[in-house]
Amino acid sequence: MLSRLNDLNVEYYKSIIERLNEGSIEQYYYPRPIFRQQVGMKRGIIDGHIEVKPSKILIETKLNSKEFIGKLVKYAEVFKENSQNQLWHLSSVRFEEKEVFEINKRLKEAYPNLKIQFNNLIFNDLIENLEGIYEENTHDMELRLLLDDFSNYCISNNLISNEEFKLLFVPTGFSYNWNRKHKIYYCPTSWHSQKFKFFGLYNWKSVRTISEIETTIIADYDSNTNDLTVHSKGHTDEQIDRLKKGLTELGENHFGLKYYVLPMDKTYDTDFRKLSHGGIQGYRYKDLRDYLSDTDFSNTELIAEELKKVTWK
Repeated sequence: MLSRLNDLNVEYYKSIIERLNEGSIEQYYYPRPIFRQQVGMKRGIIDGHIEVKPSKILIETKLNSKEFIGKLVKYAEVFKENSQNQLWHLSSVRFEEKEVFEINKRLKEAYPNLKIQFNNLIFNDLIENLEGIYEENTHDMELRLLLDDFSNYCISNNLISNEEFKLLFVPTGFSYNWNRKHKIYYCPTSWHSQKFKFFGLYNWKSVRTISEIETTIIADYDSNTNDLTVHSKGHTDEQIDRLKKGLTELGENHFGLKYYVLPMDKTYDTDFRKLSHGGIQGYRYKDLRDYLSDTDFSNTELIAEELKKVTWK
């Protein structure tokens, strides 16, 4: 995935490395030569200056386990001084905080003259940051394909296992009031390949509602004839009637879409606010465990109240 991302656009590759290093001293990453002119030096001003900053990233990947700490630390012996050195552990499970402390401690003891950035990553970290890059470059369909390919790979190999804690939220824009009123959201059938438990409507830099999905209906709607053709199964007459009533009010032709029908009495208002600059251009997934602790994840109403107290970027 990283190789394809670099081939697609080196700035995309640079961005994902820096996003994954957020909060570290070595946050800025230089994957290509830096060209400068008129650079001041001790003996004067040099006209042209081209610098290639050395860096090395080692990635130890496990599927559903963690590498032995001693073995992980030994891998760092290939790092060099005056280089940006990054050691990644990538798996479907993270090291615990005390284990991360132990790893960093042993790295400093074993290599006192080296600066080594240890990244404790899960596969979903790569997906979320790749999604973030796509949201800033929604015109790039090759990037969209790469995101879908990597997401589907991780899902098919059971590398993402946080379904029961995962929130999918979607930007609504002009349709927000209609979505809230009818408790329905529609999108192309190919969207949202990851499994999730919770669903939210995003508007004005905040997730405004949260619920579970009552049912998902795949259907075509012809506004001229008011005909609804349902292609999926397992829905009640009441759910289909709700969908048709909402689409009749909307008055638009819809073909090749799926509709998330939300529960009328168990969709709760919340205010899960985004602090960083700008809105979102596409859907997002969040693992609620990253924001809520000691929370009963079987109680959606409680989750809605707790999300009002936290923010995200």
